[in-house]
Amino acid sequence: MKRRWRLAIPGRRHGAVPAPLERALGPVAPQVSCDECFAQIDRYVELEAAGNDVAALFPTMRAHLDGCPACREEHDDLLAFVSAR
Repeated sequence: MKRRWRLAIPGRRHGAVPAPLERALGPVAPQVSCDECFAQIDRYVELEAAGNDVAALFPTMRAHLDGCPACREEHDDLLAFVSAR
């Protein structure tokens, strides 16, 4: 197993550092892959649009969307579409 070393920043947690730095450092929490994200995104967005706490239901998905611009764009477009109905 290959180890990934990461610079330790005291007090680092989601939202504790500026967004560009957060994206550069990578996710703090475990996350899904892009393939897994696209497989779950419809359900995720439907639950989010219905007012459910999707961050609690899908914590690994939230971490991925925070760090992946392509999946985040898909999420935002789908949420806008679902919300417009």
